[in-house]
Amino acid sequence: MKAESQNQGHPLHLDPLSDKNVLVPPFVKTIAVRLSWVAAGDESELYQLLSRPYYQDGVSTEYFARLSARLPFIAPQQAPLAMADYTILLVTVWLDIEELYHRGVVLPEQIMQGLMEKTTTMRAHDCREENREHGDMCQHQ
Repeated sequence: MKAESQNQGHPLHLDPLSDKNVLVPPFVKTIAVRLSWVAAGDESELYQLLSRPYYQDGVSTEYFARLSARLPFIAPQQAPLAMADYTILLVTVWLDIEELYHRGVVLPEQIMQGLMEKTTTMRAHDCREENREHGDMCQHQ
């Protein structure tokens, strides 16, 4: 179910498990559509999974483990995450998928492989930066 915010004009989504209205960014639905193709999953199930942190106002370690099991390219991230970091993570995944589409990569397996490569490369880069600044912090992560 959806309700309109009186003062902002943004769509609010009613949590099926509570009576609480929550602002879920509209791109979460788009990402769920893309990921349903890439991860061979149900669009509504993925939307519920991706939108859950907006209802809980954060990304817990338990939730992140569930998300990582369903979408393994997210696993290199660290939990818990603030909502802003989670939103940035989702937008980054969306942009990575769009970049792969733009380069002609359209098969789900190839997109999943491209996402896995990107997160591995980004994590290695982050560790190099941390090592330069703080010593060998990523050695066993």
